[in-house]
Amino acid sequence: MEEKNIDVIFEGFFTYKKRHFYVEEISVKNIADTYGTPSYIYSKNYLISQITKFKNAFSNIEALICYSVKANSNLSILNIINKQGYGADVVSEGELRASILAGFSPRMIVFAGVGKKKEEIELGIKKDIYCFNIENEDELSYIEKYGKKYKKEVVCNLRLNLDMDVDTHHYVKTSKKETKFGIDLKTTEEILLGISHYKHAQIKGFHIHIGSQIKESSPYLKALEKVKELAEKTGFKPEVIDIGGGFGIPYSIQDRIVNISEFGKKITSVVQTMGIKKLILEPGRFIVGNTGVLLTKVLYVKKRGEKNFVIVDAGMNDLIRPALYSSHHTILPVKQQTTSEHTVKADIVGPICETADYLGKDIEMPENIKKGDLLIVASAGAYSFSMSSNYNSRLKPCELLIDGEKISVIRAREKYSDLWKNQM
Repeated sequence: MEEKNIDVIFEGFFTYKKRHFYVEEISVKNIADTYGTPSYIYSKNYLISQITKFKNAFSNIEALICYSVKANSNLSILNIINKQGYGADVVSEGELRASILAGFSPRMIVFAGVGKKKEEIELGIKKDIYCFNIENEDELSYIEKYGKKYKKEVVCNLRLNLDMDVDTHHYVKTSKKETKFGIDLKTTEEILLGISHYKHAQIKGFHIHIGSQIKESSPYLKALEKVKELAEKTGFKPEVIDIGGGFGIPYSIQDRIVNISEFGKKITSVVQTMGIKKLILEPGRFIVGNTGVLLTKVLYVKKRGEKNFVIVDAGMNDLIRPALYSSHHTILPVKQQTTSEHTVKADIVGPICETADYLGKDIEMPENIKKGDLLIVASAGAYSFSMSSNYNSRLKPCELLIDGEKISVIRAREKYSDLWKNQM
């Protein structure tokens, strides 16, 4: 596999040098020898480049960019993003506390989530966060209660369910009427009619989140048109529009994603015609998705007739996206094969006792692949470690951050004592 192919995903921060895979200036084989496998490895400078690209794409409008913490909540990653001037989009008390611990100003934190506990709402108000994205009327009553208690006016945006379909996996469509997310338009109209009843819940605008891994701008433009129609129908003039996240990344060399600068131009031009004072964006996958890889080691190679299995030490407990979403991740040998070497197709599977435990199916691998070889699973920075588990009583891997020639352990590998320290 030639370097120019993988550069679509890695943009030069992950590359082959003398047929060995490197993260920035560090050999992945050396990482395996020192830190073991499986391991998550992140490129700090790729992360910063993605943060900068996104910020530049929306530089001609007043925008609050709130990183979606659920994508990757490692404190070191959060700290880097905070230092680049971003805010945080949180969906739980844990994410709120992690964001504040990582240095984010509460005034740059947006609290979303379909099932906020009243205690989480109270904490957000006590911490004086910027705003809440409202999913139902009862949330407004809690905000009224705690806003009165703490003598605060609390900024709120109504999350709309626009009953829109988008071209993505059905598990990550979040604005169809059959999903749990958002407020339907009829109920939204009723809330706006009674807006004067709220003294502490200050409804300033709308929040939309139409799905994840969206590859073009047209669904967002369609959603904004629906928002504009709602505003005209109700006479409500939103000061704020939060278009959520969902911006796609390439997971393979075949993926075609609209350039983020072009995306930004189209979105901001429409928002500016709506008279909006502030645009909020909640990128997660775009920021961290391709800045991380999962390093894993081959345990066994099993050949069953024409079917080949490469059994590795990383499983669905480490990376559940393929099992959960049938997601594709590019998988590469750490030692680059030459053009003269033969290849075979194999399923890359883990050690978990589930048929769904695979990292990739029909993946092209070197014909002579053997136990002890190392593989890289690409695009593992978002919704990867953050969705990991201890299923089968397996230990969560370590997380490593590479900055040029420097390696930092930003999460230590778990020990077996960690599995039961809170039991009995």
